This record gives sequence, structure tokens and C-alpha cells, in this order.
Amino acid sequence: MHKETSIPLYQKLIRDLKKQVDEGKYKKGDLLPSENELCRAYNTTRPTVRQALKELSGMGYIVRHHGKGSIVAEPKMGLGILSISGTTAGIGNKNLTTEILDKPQKQDWPANFFYDLNDDELEAGCIYFTRLRYIDGTPILFEETFISNIDLPRFTARNLENRSLFKTLNENYKVEIKEGEQKIWAIGADKNISKLLNLKTGAPIVHLKRKLKTNVKNLHIYSWLYSNTGEYYLQDSF
Repeated sequence: MHKETSIPLYQKLIRDLKKQVDEGKYKKGDLLPSENELCRAYNTTRPTVRQALKELSGMGYIVRHHGKGSIVAEPKMGLGILSISGTTAGIGNKNLTTEILDKPQKQDWPANFFYDLNDDELEAGCIYFTRLRYIDGTPILFEETFISNIDLPRFTARNLENRSLFKTLNENYKVEIKEGEQKIWAIGADKNISKLLNLKTGAPIVHLKRKLKTNVKNLHIYSWLYSNTGEYYLQDSF
């Protein structure tokens, strides 16, 4: 069996079992292989297997019954929007589509911007656009994005519909994400957000503000995300 050394083995086990459940190899009510069988299949120890099963249980994929084993539950799908690798990478291939609401446009930074801006950013201004992300036709995520307008010629002409922002930046401008910070709130949807996400005004949603640093000096990406998690949970791996 080929071993992947880039991620811990328990995370590989989580990923493999999640994939098998998502693809229907194991359906609701099915019993997963026993701990002993998984130890042999992955050439690992019982604590490693138990750690993976514990996390799968916490994610809602399985229910563990003493004396019976791990039984597949009926999980909600996860949104990996906490990942700084980007929303497209975080959500994955779950019939994700993107609608551009406000096309990329150059403008001054908003007054009282949430994050501190340096002098170069303030002078350069920003590129602003908004997108609405759908999964299987249901609006799940509204994004407002502000990018420091530094070394991004003709970016406003780029088509971001159903395209990854980070892939577009990397392929056309050699921009790479290096690190980031984010702040998360649970809030009630206001009139505008509730209309976009097809919710009642005041319905609970997740709101996230994010700052990402890149390999280009003073070029930062700021995103305000509003997520309807009624049918999905938030997830990420660290």
C-alpha cells in the first residue's frame, strides 16, 4: 500500500472513509470495517484508528456503538470555508456554482475599514467585487472581496464566474497565499443577506472576516463571508 507522508495517517484515514461514504460505498446504517481491520489495512495502531473514528463521529459521519462498531450516519455535507486555501478548495466538488453580483471594479477603500491598511494600500485603492455561491442550486455563501490594487493589471477584465479567485491570481499574476487571519461571528441575517441566501430576516448565519497575506508586498485579500449553514456544517483540517 502506497503511503502518503504529507499528512498524518489518521487524517488520511478520515479522508478515505469520508470519500467512501460520500461516494456511496458505505450507506446510512452500514457498518464500517472494524478497528482491527482498519489497523491491518493501513498498517497502523489502534490509537490512530480510534482518533480517526472519533473525529468522523464528531463530524456526524458515523455513530459509534460499544460492542457493535462504527455505523454510518446520515451526515450533512461540510463547508470548508475556514480554510485559507480558498472557498472553492474548501467546499470542493459539490456542484458548486458562482454568480457574480458586482463585477470587479477599482475603488477607494471604504471608510472605517475593518482591518488596518498601510500607506501603500491606501494610495493604491482596492478592487472590489461580490459573489454568490450555490451548492446544488441553493444559495449558501455570499462573499464581498477587497483586493489591494497592487500589480494586478487588467484584473477587472477577468471573468470570475465559476472560477477560483486564488487560481486566477496564481495563473495570471503569480500571486500565492502565504498566511491569513480570520474572525468569526454568529449573527442574524439582515434584510439584504436574508434575501440573497433565501432566508427569513434574522435567521442565524455565520459571518467571517478574513485577511490573507500573499507573496506580493502589500497585496492583501480581504473577504467578508456570510454563510447559510442550515444544511451544512463548517469543517477544516489542521
